[in-house]
Amino acid sequence: MKHIISGSIIFTVLILVISCQQQNTVTEEEAKLLCDKVEIMYNDADSETANEILDSSYVLYSPIFPIGLRGVDVLMYNIESNARSFPDFKLTIDSFFVKDNIIYSYWTQKGTNTGPLGRMPTTGKSINVSGFAISRVKDGKIYEEHTYWNVLEFYKQLGFQVIPPAFEE
Repeated sequence: MKHIISGSIIFTVLILVISCQQQNTVTEEEAKLLCDKVEIMYNDADSETANEILDSSYVLYSPIFPIGLRGVDVLMYNIESNARSFPDFKLTIDSFFVKDNIIYSYWTQKGTNTGPLGRMPTTGKSINVSGFAISRVKDGKIYEEHTYWNVLEFYKQLGFQVIPPAFEE
């Protein structure tokens, strides 16, 4: 009798574990749809799309936001500011793959700086920067992203220079 009860408990736990894993899995089709909507969100500065695809607890970690940019509204403020700096901005997700609830994507962003970039002056120069994103998805919405890209290359393309510190001899 103990074996039957133990077997039933193990079977029930196994079913629960499998069910939970299946709910956290993103299909290729779902990932493609999310990637397409991410492009729309960035390229059109579309807050409606942002609210559709991003969880209310959304956090973005990147080289310029190492502590994390938190919240859909804060992200949209950043995207809108970017659109003022680069009116022809275009983000393209070049490729992606999915494992469980994570979308790994390789992207390229292009644009011409015709508006101020924060406190920095307009340069009139174009950028073409590639990067990689790791997007975590829950219940069909992205709740956390980590992006990796070369910030120094971005500023060099805008014409900024790295000036090494002067060393005393």
